[in-house]
Amino acid sequence: MPITFEVRETDLMGRIGVLRVGGRSIETPCLVPVIHPVLRDIPLAKYTEMGFGALMTNAFITYKRRREEALAKGLHAMLGYDGVLMTDSGGYQVLQYGQVDMTPGIIAEFQSAIGSDLAVTLDKPTGYTLSEEYARETMKVSLDGALETIRRFRDSKTTWVGPIQGGLFDGLVRASTMAMLRAGFEFLALGSPVEMMDNYLFADLVRMIMAARRSMPFSVPLHLFGAGHPLTIPLSVALGCDTFDSASYALFARQGRYMTERGTLILEEMNCLPCSCPVCNSTTKADLVLMERWDRVNRLSLHNLYLLRQEVLRCREAIAEGRLWDLVEERAAVHPRVMTAFREMAKNSEWLAGGTPFLKERGLLVRSDVDASRPELAAARAHLAPVMKRRSTEAILVVAEGERPLSRSAFHQRLLKLTKGSPRDIYKLHRQLGPYPAELEFVYPFTQTVSDGAVGPIQVRAAVKKLRTMGYSSVVICRKDRTRTVKGRA
Repeated sequence: MPITFEVRETDLMGRIGVLRVGGRSIETPCLVPVIHPVLRDIPLAKYTEMGFGALMTNAFITYKRRREEALAKGLHAMLGYDGVLMTDSGGYQVLQYGQVDMTPGIIAEFQSAIGSDLAVTLDKPTGYTLSEEYARETMKVSLDGALETIRRFRDSKTTWVGPIQGGLFDGLVRASTMAMLRAGFEFLALGSPVEMMDNYLFADLVRMIMAARRSMPFSVPLHLFGAGHPLTIPLSVALGCDTFDSASYALFARQGRYMTERGTLILEEMNCLPCSCPVCNSTTKADLVLMERWDRVNRLSLHNLYLLRQEVLRCREAIAEGRLWDLVEERAAVHPRVMTAFREMAKNSEWLAGGTPFLKERGLLVRSDVDASRPELAAARAHLAPVMKRRSTEAILVVAEGERPLSRSAFHQRLLKLTKGSPRDIYKLHRQLGPYPAELEFVYPFTQTVSDGAVGPIQVRAAVKKLRTMGYSSVVICRKDRTRTVKGRA
């Protein structure tokens, strides 16, 4: 069954969109909680109440433990859930145990028969390996299974999801992505991030996502397997992941781990519950510790799920406000490994500019050295280059304190005197962009950039040098308290 994906708003490579499949729709970015087909920590009605429009369950476990019931009732009726249902074919079990007694054809036929809306073809996850030979093998096995599935079941009502493998090897990830697209898959999923996230190898995760996303058309949605770490959700969204599944909310709860925006904490080591979700508002840390284990796991799972949902909603709001970069940076400040990943992402600002609106309604914040690589600034540099043209023999460089427009500044009358009877090109100085024509001061982001500190002598000298190379015979530097002229070589 074909899917449709309507992108409504973008920032960086993150997008707010509507994914329609099987007569049902979900808004992206979207967290897809993983539920066990037999065991339950949270009643299914709770997921609907919390607004989750999609869930994932495991087709392999369902086949082994509830096969007849699933075939008789269909997956939606068996689980009692009317939203989008995505099924994993058993790849996670392959990653855990090395292999499963299942074939791509059998599990695909089962997923189609039980009415999965989105079904992942049986793959062999690469995992975290330094062996390119092994990574290539997993990519080939996964591709062979995907090709068999799409060839036999292309016309079923199920939408097939093509699993991308290749792990640390960018070339293999790109090859896997393009092979899945050529096979006709309209929805792709990037595999093997779990071990990277468990070991805080977030920079590797960035490179892997980018290798896949840059090999795909912008219109194709991308799912990220097992991406339930609270610190990486904004990062994954910013790099173009539209949906991501997670069982971490329940797995962490069984380990007594409490999720926060800054990572996870051990419940017994905490002083209080620093959250205002319904779970934390109705109990205390001491109460949770003293509860029967099942009750404690249930409540911790719910809290963790609320936390993950909140993070996804923050991503949506950040995209709508044009502040997704800021949200990623705020999360990066929490942990050095996330900051390393943020810096890795920042190296690709020109690519990120492709999904970043050139005009925004909010000021651009520059808070660190990494922010000099913001895609808004990269786009501004590209647009600035062709308009830097000399129209007279002399230039005026306004070194302003703050971001106030010239017409509303103390410079205005002085500039009128300097240009009276002798037309001169007027430039303003931007800390990150250098000199720019004063006519652009109302164009984003020239006077809409907010940064800490004033323009220094190094920036002034660099700006004068640039103007002199444009052929100006003299440059008048105009400051708040003085004016001086630079002639000859800068």
